[in-house]
Amino acid sequence: MDYISETFPICEQEYEELNERYGQLCEYAAWQLIKKNNATNHTDDQTDIAQELRISLLRAGSYYKRQTYIERCLELASRYAKDRFMRYMVKELVELWRNKTRHGANRQKFGPHQEKMLDKIVRAVVPRKFRPRKKAPLNIDAKFNTYCKAIAWNTQKTMGKKYTREKPLREGQVSLNQFSYLGAKMDKGL
Repeated sequence: MDYISETFPICEQEYEELNERYGQLCEYAAWQLIKKNNATNHTDDQTDIAQELRISLLRAGSYYKRQTYIERCLELASRYAKDRFMRYMVKELVELWRNKTRHGANRQKFGPHQEKMLDKIVRAVVPRKFRPRKKAPLNIDAKFNTYCKAIAWNTQKTMGKKYTREKPLREGQVSLNQFSYLGAKMDKGL
């Protein structure tokens, strides 16, 4: 996660645009989560939850930048690779990228090592003026819109599961504002 966020950063202007487009969605999802989990005694308030959802939007932006960068690199490398060995390497990377979501993807991960290989291939075969940039601005299109909303809702769902899982731990907790006699005893030195 940190590698992707550092390599494909979201600038302040992009964050403002994400917040403008999806900020209300984050607030609504946070409100829904609070409403659904009244009985779990969770301690987060709506603002904290909304901020966590906004962080997931940043993560979605970085991941989407990486995804579009890799797809563009693979496309250009396939087009410009002339050498038989290079074509074979690009073909293998394309296949690995296509199968990244299939069963057993942990064993077939397209990670930093494969990304470095792809970068070296792109530098070797693609003319400089056609090479994609890692720091290119985020393209907020229909595909990203769907992706970003899915990430936000999945984050909300994960947070809800966490609240439900932690409910038995919080059931025995006592709040001083609920039981004023405990606070009075504490003031008297007991």
